[in-house]
Amino acid sequence: MTFEIDAKRGVANHYGVRTTNGKFGAQQSTKNGIVKSAVWDFDYNDLPNYGSNGLQLSIPANATIVSAKLYVDVAFTSTSTTTDLNIGLYQAGGTVIDADGLIAAAEATQTAIGTAGNVVTGAGALVGKTIGAAAGELVVAPSVDDLLTGAGRIVVEYIYNKD
Repeated sequence: MTFEIDAKRGVANHYGVRTTNGKFGAQQSTKNGIVKSAVWDFDYNDLPNYGSNGLQLSIPANATIVSAKLYVDVAFTSTSTTTDLNIGLYQAGGTVIDADGLIAAAEATQTAIGTAGNVVTGAGALVGKTIGAAAGELVVAPSVDDLLTGAGRIVVEYIYNKD
C-alpha cells in the first residue's frame, strides 16, 4: 500500500487495501452501534505523533472516549528500567489536549510494556469523558527517549457526539 499527497489540492490518496495504516491509524468497522474503534499499530522507533500532513487519523471533536487499550505485540526494552509510555491526544498543530489522557505512564510502566502479550487498559483523564472542542490525534511518548525494541497496537473506542 502506498500514499500519494497531491501538492496542488493538499489531499492524500492511497492505493491498495487500507485498514490500519501503522502509526497513522485507521477506523475499524464495528457492530457496537454508535461506538467506533480507532486502531494504531506502531514500532518503538516510529511512534504515533500529531502532524500536519493529513495522514493521521483524528478522533472527532466532542467525541467521548469509551476505552483505550495498549496491546504489546513485541516487548518494549530500553537502556534504563524506568521508561514508561504516555499515550494521549494532541491537536494537529501540536496543542496538547491531554498528553496522558488515554493511558498514563503509571499504567504503561516498563514492567507492563516489557512483556509481549500484555494488555494495558487505560484509565487516563479522557476515558469516559469528551475530548473537547478540537479533534485529537494520538501521540505515544516514552518518559525517557531510550527505547531499543518493541511494537504495539492501541485501540481507542469512542462515541462521536455531533455537538
